[in-house]
This record gives sequence, structure tokens and C-alpha cells, in this order.
Amino acid sequence: MRSRTVVATAIGTTALLGATGCLPAGGHQAADIGKAARASAGATAPAPSGSGSDESKGSGSGAGSGRLTDLSGREILRRAHKATREAESAHVVAKVRLDGKPMAIDLSLDKKGNCNGVIRLDGMGRMDLIKSAELIHFKGDEAYWRGAAKLKNAPRKQTDQMVAALAGRWVKVPASDARSAAMTGMCDLDKLTLEAGRDSILARKGAAATVDGVPAVAVTSPAKDGTETDYVATEGTPYILRSTLSGKEDGEVSFSEFGKPVDVTSPKDSDVLDMGRAGGSGPGESV
Repeated sequence: MRSRTVVATAIGTTALLGATGCLPAGGHQAADIGKAARASAGATAPAPSGSGSDESKGSGSGAGSGRLTDLSGREILRRAHKATREAESAHVVAKVRLDGKPMAIDLSLDKKGNCNGVIRLDGMGRMDLIKSAELIHFKGDEAYWRGAAKLKNAPRKQTDQMVAALAGRWVKVPASDARSAAMTGMCDLDKLTLEAGRDSILARKGAAATVDGVPAVAVTSPAKDGTETDYVATEGTPYILRSTLSGKEDGEVSFSEFGKPVDVTSPKDSDVLDMGRAGGSGPGESV
């Protein structure tokens, strides 16, 4: 995922914390999440070697003939890129750094723009997010709303009022609302996987590995500020299971649950604040 894409979601999240009115707005698209997770990927890669595991066979869209591990590192990445890009949905977990602060992303998302999960930024708290084609529900904890107010230089009294009204409360807004653009960008699987397993002439096949119980092979390639390692499944479809970057900055993004439907059921909560009906006014209007 060439670390230009998982940070995209991260950057979009920061935009959410800008809180224009009750709903933070603006922001970059999900194509940057990969940027932070690539330019940010974590665990140290296995030591590269000239041969891979002989235990498992590649199949699915990247199978071809023979074992996946018999291919060159470059060809493994090509097949992994194709397979991962063709997935209709996936669960993405990323640990990156945004402006020097740790950020954790845990989202299930698909190519229709649906997503469900949690985003945490050090010093900015937690935001829960559920997005369907029609609606976005999000819920920030107290730290989230105080962070949003701080970015707007809100007075203490207004900040306390906003926290009292919104902390831990679901907020609903139409997906078509301009204020929801940042969250819409975060839920774009196509952009998130845009650079997953991008072709590299210098890619080198490494040792066999296991990612969450799934047999894989590591493929290393040079990155701008270090070494990127992609772990590709060697059983079934050759999806990228994990992408890490080690070097100037470390980071990691993992993929799983390919093809699993995303649950976008609205929260079972009678106290949801409907920003569509509120017309944009509310406790955070002046923030």
C-alpha cells in the first residue's frame, strides 16, 4: 500500500476535528491514509532471502500456474495488487503517525462507500463512525469534542456546553451534506487500496511468514524513507495481508475479511442528534 494511502484516512479524520458547526468539515481524501500507513508502516520485515516457503500454493486471481512463492518478488506484488484492488470489501486496521501523534484506524469498508469502525488520535480522543449510501452516524467522546473546540479556539464556556451536549452522543447527517465530505473520503476502499502492492523493479522476495494465522510471503522494496514490506497470502487469493514501513518513521496497515458485507445498521439509540432536521444548528454551531 505504498504509504501514501492509509494516511489519507488519517488526514481526513483530522479535518473532522475542525468542527465547522456541530460537524467538523473539510479534509483530504482516503488516498492519504495509505500515505501515512505506508510512510508509516510498523513491524520489522523478515530478513530477505532468495527463496520463499514451499508449503502453500497461490490461487484465485493471482494464481496462474505453479506456486506463488516460486515467482519473483516483483511478480508477487503485481498479483497481490490486482487481487487486493479487486476485493469488494475489507477490514482495515492501521497504526500510523499523524503530525507526530499516534493514530489508530479500525474500519470495515467497501467499494460502495459504506464503512463502520473507530478512529483514535492521540490527544484527540475517539470517534465511532457508521456510513451508508444515505446516512452518516458518528460519535465522539469528550476528548474528541474538546479537541475539535481547541482547533477552533472556542472559549471555555462554549467548549463545555458542546461537550455536555455531544460527548458520547450519536450525530446523524445526510451523506450528501457538504459537511460530511471528510468522512465520505475516509470510507473509500478504492482510494485506500490504490497503491497496495504497487509494482517495484527492486522488489525482493523474503521469507515465509504468518499473518493472523494465514500463511504468507514477505516482499520488501525500497520506500522514500525506509523499507516497505508487503505480506502476501500464499493460500487462496493472494491478497496483501499486511504492509509495513520501517525506517525514518514506522507504521503498519493490515487487511482482512475480504468480501465480507459491511454492517451499516443505524445505532439503536433514541437520543441521536439529527443534523439534517436541525439544519446545521446545534450546540456546536458557534464552534
